[in-house]
Amino acid sequence: MTAKWKEISAYTGQEIEEDAPTNNAGSGAVAMPPDAMMKKKKKKLLDARTKEYKQHQAKLEASRKRRMEQRKSKFIEKVKESLDDFNRESFLAEDNLKVLRSIVKNKQNKPVKMSDGQMKVDLFTASAITKVYDALSKKDAREKLDRMLNGTKAQFMKIADFAYKSVKMK
Repeated sequence: MTAKWKEISAYTGQEIEEDAPTNNAGSGAVAMPPDAMMKKKKKKLLDARTKEYKQHQAKLEASRKRRMEQRKSKFIEKVKESLDDFNRESFLAEDNLKVLRSIVKNKQNKPVKMSDGQMKVDLFTASAITKVYDALSKKDAREKLDRMLNGTKAQFMKIADFAYKSVKMK
């Protein structure tokens, strides 16, 4: 604004007196000196050689150790729970007699899990073994057949051979 007043006074040759100061405080704002403004505090960088840094690092390490201990304890609990349920039968998906009955029902070959691997059983073999099992009247004989069905491949083959001989062909 002062520049315009100077131009007008130079043109007319008369000095113009100003009523108000010509800084930008005319909009109702209060003019403040630049020193009075609030200065933001700069964050201090942590220096690894200082005592504060060592305290900060100790707090971080302590919280990290607490988190690791919590994770370890949860993991240990899960392992203990699984060990309680751990036994030899957990490797077998289900009782092999049930698998043989499902083979007969669905008329479709399926793998049967044994203690030393697995083998595929066809409909004829499954049908013969289930007929022999159902024909057994003694409880001891059924239990022995169950053990052999869930045993090794060689035991299963012995049962299959016996079933082939026992079942009459129609």
